[in-house]
Amino acid sequence: MLQRRGLLALIASLPVFGRSAEPGPPSFELVPQPLVEQELRFHLERRTTRDGSVVQRYRMPVSVKVVDVTLDGTLLRWTEGEAEVLDADPQRRPQLAIGLSLMRDVPLEVRLDALGRVQALDNVADVRRACLGMVDRLLTSMAVGGEQRAFVDAMRPAWMAAFATEHAVAVASLKEPQLLLGAMGRRFGADEPVQFRTELDSPFGDTLPAIARFSIRGVQRRSNRAELGWLMVSDPAATTSLARAAVGTATAIAAAAPSGTIAHDVPEIPSVALEERGDFIVDTRTSWPIAVTHIRHVIAGAYSQTDATSFTSRQGPRA
Repeated sequence: MLQRRGLLALIASLPVFGRSAEPGPPSFELVPQPLVEQELRFHLERRTTRDGSVVQRYRMPVSVKVVDVTLDGTLLRWTEGEAEVLDADPQRRPQLAIGLSLMRDVPLEVRLDALGRVQALDNVADVRRACLGMVDRLLTSMAVGGEQRAFVDAMRPAWMAAFATEHAVAVASLKEPQLLLGAMGRRFGADEPVQFRTELDSPFGDTLPAIARFSIRGVQRRSNRAELGWLMVSDPAATTSLARAAVGTATAIAAAAPSGTIAHDVPEIPSVALEERGDFIVDTRTSWPIAVTHIRHVIAGAYSQTDATSFTSRQGPRA
């Protein structure tokens, strides 16, 4: 059970958008012209299901504010408000609340390039310190009994290792900004999908090859809106290889645990596949998103996990 959940969670945690090749001549392009103090506000909702059962569902307000604009790009401040848990296992609610409270204290300083594409997390050191503190509180809250305490103590190094490097923290933290702003910095042909090979960064430092495409579903010129579809499929062999390496690492750590607390046998990892689908509604005049829906589906043999995330604008950009 531990290995299955960890495997699905690992693949589901990969970043959403990778690096794209340059498409052909545009009919429109999404390159924002941000202004300092400009602010976009959204409702974010996320639902995770595992093998058809809801694991968690929550929503929260998100603010995206322009802090600085230079010739090289833009600095955004990503701030998450208080989350409302809509559905979760009662035993998991306290831990979920701890995890969701993390970014209320440490907003993300998100760096965009000159085309509006997410590039870096400027305050990654501060975010990493907050993540390590959150994980420590989370594990402490889980260690409520003798057997559970032994399990948590044995797995603590593996969980803390998820935030061992600034690269791992940046990959995990930039997932939502990449999702919301994923269509920006791209040019769209009138009748041609934007298709390209891409690579998703892994928290462990390697990459996962994938093939992705945007398609234009409709353009409303009078209201300056465009509807875009998103599809991405990973390389199954590479995805399975990454999953097996991660489970092998976790098993090696577990092998050092006290006898009987964790099963030390390396499990047989089935073939793993990842697919993403999404919908974007964007303002073609400003290039900012209006609404985004994204679904990531991971299949590992007979098991599956689906993460559905949506952003809906609370109002237009404020200057």
